[in-house]
Amino acid sequence: MKIKKLSFKNYKAFPGIQTIELKPITVLIGKNSSGKSSIAKLFTMLENSLSGEIDVPMLLNNNEVCLGGEFRDLVYNQDPSTPIEFNIVFEDDSKMFVSIIQPISSPSPIILKWCHKNKSLDDFCFTYDEKNGKYERQGLTYDINFKGFIPNFIHSGDDIEDLSTLDNLTKNIKVDYIGPFRLVPPRGFLLSGKQEYYKMGIFGENAYNILGNNMLRDKLLVKQVGDWYEKNFDGWNLEVSNALSPFNQILLHKSENPDVKINIIDVGQGMSQALPLVVRAFMEDDNSLVVLEQPELHLHPAAHGDMAELFANSTLTKNHNYIIETHSENFILRLRKLIADDSSKLQPEDVIIYSIEHDESNEPYLLEITINNKGELSDWPDGVFTENLDEIQAINRVLKVDKKKA
Repeated sequence: MKIKKLSFKNYKAFPGIQTIELKPITVLIGKNSSGKSSIAKLFTMLENSLSGEIDVPMLLNNNEVCLGGEFRDLVYNQDPSTPIEFNIVFEDDSKMFVSIIQPISSPSPIILKWCHKNKSLDDFCFTYDEKNGKYERQGLTYDINFKGFIPNFIHSGDDIEDLSTLDNLTKNIKVDYIGPFRLVPPRGFLLSGKQEYYKMGIFGENAYNILGNNMLRDKLLVKQVGDWYEKNFDGWNLEVSNALSPFNQILLHKSENPDVKINIIDVGQGMSQALPLVVRAFMEDDNSLVVLEQPELHLHPAAHGDMAELFANSTLTKNHNYIIETHSENFILRLRKLIADDSSKLQPEDVIIYSIEHDESNEPYLLEITINNKGELSDWPDGVFTENLDEIQAINRVLKVDKKKA
């Protein structure tokens, strides 16, 4: 099961209701500290809260992705008495609403209001009564123990409606978050013995064991990654060597000189920083939402578009879904070009862009931007990616002044 749409209120810098609809490629843009990372990291929290396996509504640290030091860090203006609200729409159009607050008397956050709706269940809601510490619905009182966002019902009176469908609804939510700073590659690495990896790791650290394990199987993943490197990184092919067994190495070579092999740690950082992202793109579909922050980091601008095309192809061939936070104009330009290109299978409905803007009151909001079949944008905020033009105009002004002085 995948998340189709998410609305949130009073989360971090966003006091008003913001809605993000997820497409195969969802792009977040905006200035530094505008809230892009807060949105990207939010999905790691939802994965755990929807698993039904945690004893509190939400975790501050989710698989090493930290949202804050305490609950107040997640709330607009750090006011824990103000509830954070989430409205989640799943791919089968079922919905879940959760409102979370931390009363002064409570050592941890509690769910203030919870609602669920699906095809067979219409607006099933519970509201917390702080006076008696119980939940109420239609005049009845319930003792409810929540596991994350998932309720366990304890009630001694009338039977309540069956919510067993919730288990099927939530247990398959998977989020794989890869942060902006990937692991500095090891010169050599040992296989951990773990055979299956479902997450790349916040630093992309599992990429090495994933490639090493693949060498013991069909070697297809290693070949796909190596071929991509050769095509997009000036002819450098990538291989996994166990010549120093039990240690494995990631080596690079060029086809015209295959005997000269260079350890990946001894080449430019862009080669190793890109590796976890390339490996993830070629992994088989596991129904995960892949969240990437600044995939273009340490790469030459010419490679930004190549990364965008890689992710686009993986959505089409591997059924991957991405949330990508980027500062790269070239990344977005390549997506526009692919949609406009008749030879590409990427369609307008496959991509959506959200730019974090500010209204007259300086409150942030999400501006939705779509791309039509000509590669044209539905909207574009003032001042975004205009830096090159601004600098050129500034140079021209300086030159005009210098000419007048001469």
